[in-house]
Amino acid sequence: MKKITLLLIALVSMNMVMAQTDYYPTYDGTFDGTTYAQTFTFPTGAQNWAGFANNNTSIYSLSFPNGGEVSFKATVAADAEVYFRFEANPYPNVDPAIITSNVSLLASNPAETVYTVTIPTHATNTYNSALMYVVTRDVDVSLSEIKITANAPTAGLDDNAQTFVNMHPNPANGIVKFSTTSSELLSVSVYDLLGKQVIPAQTVKSELNISSLYPGVYFVKMDQGLNSITKKLLVN
Repeated sequence: MKKITLLLIALVSMNMVMAQTDYYPTYDGTFDGTTYAQTFTFPTGAQNWAGFANNNTSIYSLSFPNGGEVSFKATVAADAEVYFRFEANPYPNVDPAIITSNVSLLASNPAETVYTVTIPTHATNTYNSALMYVVTRDVDVSLSEIKITANAPTAGLDDNAQTFVNMHPNPANGIVKFSTTSSELLSVSVYDLLGKQVIPAQTVKSELNISSLYPGVYFVKMDQGLNSITKKLLVN
């Protein structure tokens, strides 16, 4: 049971490390009546479209061809809602734009509760304006550690994908085998979840000795001619 738990934890870590790019916005730009003084407020009297603009321009441009998410910590004294909007460019050339769902922030939750919201997938659009909106008026909203995540492609990481080389068994212990229809040399290297190479690149005919690896999740990089692919490997 302990081994299975460790493998599940490793799989979660793999998704976080290998399948995303993170950006850190600074939403301290107020417009059309909002106020910011360590907390975000949408006061009575502000325009209906008033919000907060990101001032960390180093994160642009953003794109979400594989979707993404926004995560943050929040503290509120009364229930409130927020959402995020990504625009092609700052006003007035805002289209195309995408909007997340509203996130309900509950006063009953502990301080600095972590919230996440999904960013919809848009294959070709890029965004040079990131905005945040507080929906509920006259509530001070404390947000910290705001992170925008753009998911990376997962192609090449699916063990069931049809590729130029097959790797089996998976999970494996001691030996992992390879089969290919090509006559070109196959070079194989293995990396851990932190990207550290744990087995240097070597030419493989049919199998690779992995007895030196501890149980866990690894990535096997296979190069053959002009083809290259990386697959995850579970070692038990």
